[in-house]
Amino acid sequence: MKRHPALVPLSHDHHHTLVRARELRRAAAEADEPGLAEVASRFRRVFAGEVVRHFRDEEELVFPLLAETGGDPPEALVRAATQHARIRALVARLPDRDAAADLGALLDEHVRLEERELFPLVQELAPPERLAALQLPERGAAEAVVDLLAGDGPGPVWGAESEELNATLLAWPEGDGAAEHVNAERDVLVVGLAGSGTIALDGEEHPLGTGTAVLVAKGRARSIAAGPAGLRYLTVHRRRGGLQVAPRADR
Repeated sequence: MKRHPALVPLSHDHHHTLVRARELRRAAAEADEPGLAEVASRFRRVFAGEVVRHFRDEEELVFPLLAETGGDPPEALVRAATQHARIRALVARLPDRDAAADLGALLDEHVRLEERELFPLVQELAPPERLAALQLPERGAAEAVVDLLAGDGPGPVWGAESEELNATLLAWPEGDGAAEHVNAERDVLVVGLAGSGTIALDGEEHPLGTGTAVLVAKGRARSIAAGPAGLRYLTVHRRRGGLQVAPRADR
């Protein structure tokens, strides 16, 4: 069934959620503790800035379209609302490894429930005039000007994405930082904004601090450690492609 234009922004949100779900599952299965903590911290930031808004839009604007049709609420609606509560509870337990694995699996299940069952039901049962009048806040609208010295860590404190780019602001206290990892898909620009620390590229350390920048080629191992004054830096890279909602392959 073709998605109604009023629900398209929520479906776009779902594509991004599938990417986050995959990252959580992979980190829970493969990452060491610092790596898992980094992925979990990044997800908490995305959850607070994007997923909470998505849930609110559904619970306040979309779910009532089904709840008002009369009779008992559809089973798919009850399941979706219950999953919202479970997702919030699992986010609160991060970076626990079992919670990350369960959360990744539940996010995947939740997106497929809404795309395959709930949204088609909304389009079938909701009064056409109510659905046509549905107004969701614009997605992907970034602030024109951002204070890169605002907000505290540890970890990601701000992020934005456009059609082509991802940008993330991170702040770490002394002795903390990003564990060694390899970005095999994209070159990454790292720009020091405040404080001082080091960035290690394939094991070789280089200073990173206010006014310094490092272009990290894809495939190189990198880690970042904050010095005595802490470290704040910005990373920018080409946006990764999203996943498409598709049936699971039989196993």
